[in-house]
Amino acid sequence: MNRIFAFSFFVYFLFVQATIHPYYVSTLEIDYRPDRAALQITIRVFTDDWQLMLNTHYDKTLSLDPDTDTEKVLTHSSDYFQQHLELNLNGADVTPNVLGKEYQDDQLVLYLEIAGVAELKTLAVSNRILFEELEGQQNIVRIKTPTKRKSFLQSQGRARDVFRFF
Repeated sequence: MNRIFAFSFFVYFLFVQATIHPYYVSTLEIDYRPDRAALQITIRVFTDDWQLMLNTHYDKTLSLDPDTDTEKVLTHSSDYFQQHLELNLNGADVTPNVLGKEYQDDQLVLYLEIAGVAELKTLAVSNRILFEELEGQQNIVRIKTPTKRKSFLQSQGRARDVFRFF
């Protein structure tokens, strides 16, 4: 009888913890396209998390979905990526260009690109987006080439992975 009570209490405790502590995650997908000599990057974040970042670091009046100022959202997002997303391609630091964005359900999808990528030997990724704003933030990084796929989970204290493709 005590075991049943203890197990029931444990299950209840886990349920309460899961409902109290929210889960924060984003995805960063990098697709190497040799036919276009480019890295095409897609970032998916929850809209409310991105709005928190914009309001905290840039402009308290900005609102997303619908946007109060699309140009400012893209400009501030680009600036934020320069500070919190580090990409090192074949030994050289590179900065992606923000091409645009769209909303899908409760997510903001941002499209970025690095052009002029003739060859992909190594790619180091450090994705620290939303780490300052959200405790427990985790970022999934996926790399895809015509012949390989790799995925990694980056979190606070562990936000750098090196991908080798030779």
